[in-house]
Amino acid sequence: MRLTRALLACLFALASAAPGCGGADGPPGSGRGSLIIARGDSIFEYDIASGETAPLIEPQDDGAFLLDPAVSADGTRLAYIVQPPPRVSGDRYDAGSDLWVANRDGTEQQAVLAHSVPNQLIRFPQWGADGALYAIVQEIEDVGGVAHVAYTLQRIDPATGARARLRDGVLAYAISPDGERAAYAVRTERDRETLYLGDLDGGTPGVLVDVSSQLSPFNSPRFAPDGATVAFAAADQALAPPTGQRLAALRPQPAAARTDGLPEDIWAVAAAGGEPRLLADLNEDLPALAWSGDGDRLYVLGAVGLYEVNARTGASDIIGPGVFHGQMAWSP
Repeated sequence: MRLTRALLACLFALASAAPGCGGADGPPGSGRGSLIIARGDSIFEYDIASGETAPLIEPQDDGAFLLDPAVSADGTRLAYIVQPPPRVSGDRYDAGSDLWVANRDGTEQQAVLAHSVPNQLIRFPQWGADGALYAIVQEIEDVGGVAHVAYTLQRIDPATGARARLRDGVLAYAISPDGERAAYAVRTERDRETLYLGDLDGGTPGVLVDVSSQLSPFNSPRFAPDGATVAFAAADQALAPPTGQRLAALRPQPAAARTDGLPEDIWAVAAAGGEPRLLADLNEDLPALAWSGDGDRLYVLGAVGLYEVNARTGASDIIGPGVFHGQMAWSP
């Protein structure tokens, strides 16, 4: 059972918030490259080998949030989200967000796409292999006189901001390394999601993980560098009792993770299809994932810590401090 495996493999780590499962292919933090981390008040670089940090981007306006860093395929550019301080104009309240890009070192920051209506949220940008940008655009639409929150995956030209609507209902997604496919989550039942895999240009997608797996919600799906595997964070709803008791109550969490949301673990599924497998039992709150460039490691940013995970065995170590609801991308 998963609870038994968690207690045997990771209880010490979760209880102490210290390196826990051990052996992520070498000493903790022995991977190469950097992690670009957003923690709301800034975007900074974390050198994996040394553990040193360096600031990259600071908000231009007091009270603004910086979110969702993404590194281009050639490693030269960053995309990220700026959420300005909420504004009130007359009876209109606006807490929307905008898409920005910069050089990899944080210089030459420029807006690409500003939100066009109040409370429109542009989130989770990713770069395609061809240099295009993708993002989820969330906005309120009128459906038969009823306000409805729409989530759409869109392609965005980084030079002009021109956008094209690709797929509706997308809550989280990943672009394949070749830029041709997307793995994406859609709510298909009440409080349950399905993870699909389909061509970016449309067509009928295939199902990667359906509701029968009882994994939901899908958070931070990411393709391995070779495109053969999709890793994601999810909560195992099979552990939830029929009485409606919160799942978090069944799995004790470190104090840093007792903030909101369900306890999530790291899962992997073959892009060609198959059963999802539990990779790392972390019991984290809304963790963000990033693959290393060689595909040997996964990096996971949660409320408790920054984890380095062996992509084969799931052995994990905490190599740095966590960030509550932080986001992350790997960079050479």
